[in-house]
Amino acid sequence: MTSQPTALTQLPTNLGKALVVDDEPVVRILYAEVLEAMGFQVDTACDAAQGLERIKATPYSLIISDIRMPGMTGVEFFLKADTVRGGTQGRFIFTTGLLDSLNAHEYMIATEKPCIMKPAKVETIQQTVLNFLKNSPHENY
Repeated sequence: MTSQPTALTQLPTNLGKALVVDDEPVVRILYAEVLEAMGFQVDTACDAAQGLERIKATPYSLIISDIRMPGMTGVEFFLKADTVRGGTQGRFIFTTGLLDSLNAHEYMIATEKPCIMKPAKVETIQQTVLNFLKNSPHENY
């Protein structure tokens, strides 16, 4: 028997804070709007360095990060996140349009986490987040 996917209507009204880190403004806006509609309070960052500043200042229930960004990659951001705020790595979902171009080390890290492929549809973002919430122990901050 297969389990039914979690419906949006079954979510708590406040899912806590989410952070979207992507160098593409259109992607940041899309993900932020989808997450806000789901019940998250959303902050955004235009790169990984700004994302680390946000994590240092605020605990997040969910972090969605692009893998390919100028400067620090999303995987490097992921690896540094726990040094800024312990337990943060367990809250990551990656997004990318270029999974096949990752080097072997990045690929091993990225594939252990959920990954939303770009261009992403709203339904794909929602379902990935719902699965993440269902399968990951999380706390709302």
